[in-house]
Amino acid sequence: MRRRHISVLAPISALVAASIGLSACGGGNEVTPSPSLSTVTTVKPSPTRSTATTSPAAGSTTGTFTVEASNNATLGEMVLVDAQGITLYRYDKDSAGTSNCTGSCATVWPPLAAAGGTLTAGSGVTGTLATISRADGSKQVTYNGMPLYTFEQDAKPGDATGDGVNSFHVVTP
Repeated sequence: MRRRHISVLAPISALVAASIGLSACGGGNEVTPSPSLSTVTTVKPSPTRSTATTSPAAGSTTGTFTVEASNNATLGEMVLVDAQGITLYRYDKDSAGTSNCTGSCATVWPPLAAAGGTLTAGSGVTGTLATISRADGSKQVTYNGMPLYTFEQDAKPGDATGDGVNSFHVVTP
């Protein structure tokens, strides 16, 4: 007699990721005051793919912060990614120029930080990149005014496990 093996790990890992996201951002109790929008120069997309990194060298206060468009095979669409290819997200509870993801939410959904330097729009990015000042004084990259985040469960380029989890969605160009 043949036995059928059914994998239950994939649904369980999806539930764990969803519950982490829900517990970290549920309730919306950590709303911060609206920071001012600090626009960096309007960034035009470059005709070729940039290889710059999203964080400056250790000890440096300047650097190049690149946001690119990349085809996500799992989702079947172009999404925004950082220079390492990590998927970027937006939060439905944010508004233009305001991040409402703080505390434990920002631990699960790290803001795309820009310590200083130049924002670069890579190939396929058609919107405007800028930065806002968060309540803690750090700078966060925005796309068309909306704050950008990564998801701690996305381990490698192409992962988009946070899409649709607790009001976070991938960002399309």
